[in-house]
Amino acid sequence: MGAARQINLTVVPANCRCPGAADRGSAQRLLVGHAPPPAIPLPDLSPVTAPGRVFSLGRFRSHLVTSSLATELPKAVQGSLRTELEWYACRGAFFHNDAHYGNVLFGAWCVAGPARDVVFARAGLRVRAGVGDWLVFDPFEPHAVIDPHAGHYRRDGYVGSPASVFIGFELALSPEVRAEFGIGSAKPGAPLLSSEVAVNAETGALG
Repeated sequence: MGAARQINLTVVPANCRCPGAADRGSAQRLLVGHAPPPAIPLPDLSPVTAPGRVFSLGRFRSHLVTSSLATELPKAVQGSLRTELEWYACRGAFFHNDAHYGNVLFGAWCVAGPARDVVFARAGLRVRAGVGDWLVFDPFEPHAVIDPHAGHYRRDGYVGSPASVFIGFELALSPEVRAEFGIGSAKPGAPLLSSEVAVNAETGALG
């Protein structure tokens, strides 16, 4: 195991809702770490034009990447790491959630670009996302990729800025992953996170 570190989210657990999956509680922890990026070619970044949007640049498989990630993850969840990966890039990213990832937690390993922060609006939490930094989080939590010390997302601040490049990976919601990240059952009356709940692009506030 690498030097992975848990971060507790001091926020009321929410109910996560995705079509085709049972409601569940939101993760109560993040996992973060740092490791040298893998020596593999970067994708073509020419499609990454509009600021604020996260661009998918293709799915791929790499034993080098998955084996490197596995050594960084806690032993209990290594078997939940999926083998398919995806390239992502953005010139900053406005606040959003990825509630279509109904049965996984999402990981992002920064492999190129300027140091930015991944900001989780509900928890008021910032996680550094410079080259080599990685994190695993609940895709239902509203989040953004913004410059360090920026209080919120502003589109005009990222026009023409360098792109941040990430290798995206997934952890299946196994019992071990649920235990590691504090994912419980849905609770009556809890706040709802889903693709149908609006997220303010600048602040991350729920509509």
